[in-house]
Amino acid sequence: MNNRKQMIDDGMGYFFGFPRGCYTEVLDELTRTKVNSCRTSSIPLAGFWQPENLGKIKSLLGGLIPGFRPEASLKYFEFPTEAVFNGKKIGRPSMTDIMILDPGLQIAIEGKMTEYVCYKEKTIREWLEEPSRGVDVKSRLDVLKAWIRYIHEADCTGVANYGEFFRDCNDVAYQFLHRTASACNKAGMKKGDLPVLIYQLFFDAKDKEHIAKMEEFKADLRRWASLLKLCNMKFIILAVPVTNLAEVDAQYGSMRGELFELMRDETIYKFDFDGITVETVIDVKMPDSKKDR
Repeated sequence: MNNRKQMIDDGMGYFFGFPRGCYTEVLDELTRTKVNSCRTSSIPLAGFWQPENLGKIKSLLGGLIPGFRPEASLKYFEFPTEAVFNGKKIGRPSMTDIMILDPGLQIAIEGKMTEYVCYKEKTIREWLEEPSRGVDVKSRLDVLKAWIRYIHEADCTGVANYGEFFRDCNDVAYQFLHRTASACNKAGMKKGDLPVLIYQLFFDAKDKEHIAKMEEFKADLRRWASLLKLCNMKFIILAVPVTNLAEVDAQYGSMRGELFELMRDETIYKFDFDGITVETVIDVKMPDSKKDR
């Protein structure tokens, strides 16, 4: 039995999911995720980050994120970051839409399309006050401490301590907090990995109301970054025009997760790359050694 156990443990390269690192594997796994409609943001996000677009993405972001190599980087969809406080995992993990890891870079990407049109983000105050569902207030406070600690340890906030955080940051969206924490977790300029947070906002290029809602959400994002006193990291907002939303509604309106299967062979969403706007909300000067990688 000991020999058998030794043989089983011989190989150290264990894998679970995405063993080959292929885009089609990502699409297969995404079919199992929650999809509310054909406008769920994970669909255009997966379409935008398909292999044939990586060159365009490098041209779009390479100047803002020196050393960014989207073709060579590791791109993890639905990447979990656990909240750990006093050595224990607490609460639910933060599921980053795409986490991109490259030498010297840790990039967390959050995609949005209909979310900012249909509802307001839940603030930290509202999250603390909602019905407990078996989670007491102390546990929630510990979860918040875990998230702000990740940002603080990366030296990416001017918020000095928990007291200042709970006094000044209650109006920050809870999701924005833990997405920022995910970008910062185990990273930071002093540790050699620049944290980057990207909010990628898809919008109907032909819908003025959609565009107006997006601009409101951008203002919220800037305000939350200001309240958290973010620094020593990059925070970027990408606004991506979608040119065929009406056609998608007409052709795929009744479809959900099966759209990911179609994306193996068909283009679902079309993007106006020339119309994309990029706003750097928080910037940091990169060392020359990083620029030359």
